[in-house]
Amino acid sequence: MLDFRVNTFLTVCENGNYTKVAEKLGLTQPAVTQHIKYIEDRYKIKLFIKDGKTMRLTPEGSLLREMFITLSSDCKKIDRCIKKMNDESKALLMGVTKSIGEYVMPNILQKYLETNPSVRISMDVENTAYLLDYLKQGTIDFCIIGGKFNKNAYWHKLFSREKFVCLCSSSNPLAGKSADIEQLFGERLFLRENGSGSREILKSSLNQLGYNESNFKTVTEIGSIDVIKRLVKNGLGITFMYEAAALKEIKSGSLAVINVKDFDISHEFDFVCLKNSMFIDEFDGFFDFAVKNRVD
Repeated sequence: MLDFRVNTFLTVCENGNYTKVAEKLGLTQPAVTQHIKYIEDRYKIKLFIKDGKTMRLTPEGSLLREMFITLSSDCKKIDRCIKKMNDESKALLMGVTKSIGEYVMPNILQKYLETNPSVRISMDVENTAYLLDYLKQGTIDFCIIGGKFNKNAYWHKLFSREKFVCLCSSSNPLAGKSADIEQLFGERLFLRENGSGSREILKSSLNQLGYNESNFKTVTEIGSIDVIKRLVKNGLGITFMYEAAALKEIKSGSLAVINVKDFDISHEFDFVCLKNSMFIDEFDGFFDFAVKNRVD
């Protein structure tokens, strides 16, 4: 159980203003000030520097924030473990991005549960931004993500490297052929929602070529990978996604790859958890199992 003043400190980090924190936590502003001063005196450091009306973390404050976030998450896991001491099963709370959750994890989870039948697994399927927030909040233990993130802020390992491809219907004149990116601009482009790793990769790749999403004739945003694949299969447009998410359709011939020139992209799927967690060995054990038992 964390000292209540740690929660005050982390809330100040989020809001950057003592008045807002006092209102949020139901405290007086002097009480918030006292909590911060207690931590500063305890560690003999300065946590914040005033920057106008907001508070900016010092380097020492940033380090302490990182450690307290991990400690807070570990405490929540300890609470769960203690409350279930009489329950012989253990729990794994994980998060995965959609491409991974829908097309990579099913076989891994099946094999893991066959090997560990008493384990209770909870798997959130969300975009990268949400999963990193869940990690900091302690609502998941670890995540496997395909989006970009600040690698210096987390403990991470490479899970796999995946090809990122342009897909069209098998009846599209460019199916299976090479094409310049400009030849695709007359197509409707189907995209995932903002915050998804695959959309961020596409944005970055287009920017490197001097283009953006607005160069396409029409852009349609859809949160479901399966719906996007169905619309593309029916010839209503093109999309970009991880090859792993469409491998079945590519092999069956219902979707085809357009080999876009100067667009040879692969991207990491990363296994991520908070730095310095006391449970890293446990999480790493699941990582090893998942890598060994992945089936394309």
